[in-house]
Amino acid sequence: MKYSLLTYKYFIDVVETQGFTPAAKRNFVSQTAISNAIKNLEKDLGVQLIDRSTSHFKVTLAGINLYHCAVPVLNKYYEFSEKISQLNNSFQTIRIHYLHAFNYWAVQLAQSLAKNNPGLLLQLDTENFATSIPKLDAGDYDVLIGFSTAVSKIKNIHVRKIGTANFGILLNQKAIDQKGRLKKEVIKKQPLFLQKWTATDNNDVQTKIKNILEKMNISYEQINYLDSFDAALSNVVLNYGMAIYPEELPLPKIYDNHVTFLPNLPKLKYDVVAIYKNPAIFNILDRSLAKK
Repeated sequence: MKYSLLTYKYFIDVVETQGFTPAAKRNFVSQTAISNAIKNLEKDLGVQLIDRSTSHFKVTLAGINLYHCAVPVLNKYYEFSEKISQLNNSFQTIRIHYLHAFNYWAVQLAQSLAKNNPGLLLQLDTENFATSIPKLDAGDYDVLIGFSTAVSKIKNIHVRKIGTANFGILLNQKAIDQKGRLKKEVIKKQPLFLQKWTATDNNDVQTKIKNILEKMNISYEQINYLDSFDAALSNVVLNYGMAIYPEELPLPKIYDNHVTFLPNLPKLKYDVVAIYKNPAIFNILDRSLAKK
């Protein structure tokens, strides 16, 4: 019989969240992935774990027994993993992955780590949001660079703030008149470009941006979601709309005469964090960031 700790984690989350959909959200995977994992687990064990004959979520007696057996096993595994990682706090290689548009902060962190940890090898790569946390949980890489709300409700995951993003609204200079004022009638007919972030909360910077624009009586035709800030910048250069953009990201000089930031927009700060599972990484991050 083949056992998968990730499958049992899915089952535990299904029981604790009372459903397949909330368990999927907790693990950043599809509801189908959770459902199929549980079905395969039931097939392997030869017992029904979830009673699907009722409209109300119900765990069978076998499922209850399995839950109580699986929880301490998973907890012991996490405890074992942490103790193993603490046997030696030195790493030969740290694999840093970052969500789209967080390359600036990933490079900043990598430079600090390299400076304060001679001989440490660093590997950087991009990561899709949908699979980022499950892959981090599975040990496919060591550190994820993203936004703090991405892991606000995830267990056994640690977070260390590494920087702050100051967001503004990027415009084509044609949207500004000779006196430096916004041509609201021009913007009103164009879209607002935002990042395709699927895990947000009431403190989401994009929601704040939209609320502030509303208070400034700045309207737009529609909202378009993009995968990267580069794509948003390209649309702004073409004067196809305005976009949320972090001021930390350097704009190519060839666009100096094409784009500008919306004047008088209140600064919106947003925490950028390093997300990791191995607690031993904290010492390396803390030592490096403290010396910046």
